[in-house]
Amino acid sequence: MASSNKNLNNFFCSNKFLGSYISYKDIPESIIEKEYCFIGRSNVGKSSLINSITKTKKLAKTSKTPGRTQAINVFEISKKINFIDLPGYGFAKVSKVMRDNLMNLIEEYIENREKLNHVFILIDSKVGLKNSDIDMLDFINNCSKEFSIILTKIDKISKNQINFQKKSILSLMKNYNKTFDSIYLSETKKNNGIIEIQKKIYEISQKK
Repeated sequence: MASSNKNLNNFFCSNKFLGSYISYKDIPESIIEKEYCFIGRSNVGKSSLINSITKTKKLAKTSKTPGRTQAINVFEISKKINFIDLPGYGFAKVSKVMRDNLMNLIEEYIENREKLNHVFILIDSKVGLKNSDIDMLDFINNCSKEFSIILTKIDKISKNQINFQKKSILSLMKNYNKTFDSIYLSETKKNNGIIEIQKKIYEISQKK
């Protein structure tokens, strides 16, 4: 087990930031054939999660200000896969034009990016599913993209609340049985749930 975890860390800690792009069409072509995107409402903890998975504190820039990510941020992992940090949705304190532009950017990427292999949609465990999350789940499902859900910030709620959130989400996932894969519980301060997410990504990366 220790050897397996070490191999995972070696795989994910070899990483670099490739750039920010305002359209999926602007992402440079490369030999990398697989991408994994992370998406969720603003301030759900995407950047912190990416940093925990890659064991790199400042790979993805974190901010306490919601809505800071306004482009497609691309990270290369072990020269084999890309991580995509998409802008958050559902942030009210930006103009309607900006919200529409960001949603178009997100939807165009998910719908058209052929290299997109798996979507991780993050849900804040303190808040639970919102209508904007369900709209995104519907869109991902309609695009026939495989996805998993990551419940974030589980250290902020009780075990009973965690179980309630998980049970509620799994009940809803019956509507997405062709595209839903797994659910993960995570928090980044103590890296709870991070190894499980690493294993899933690594497992998919090895498939041809």
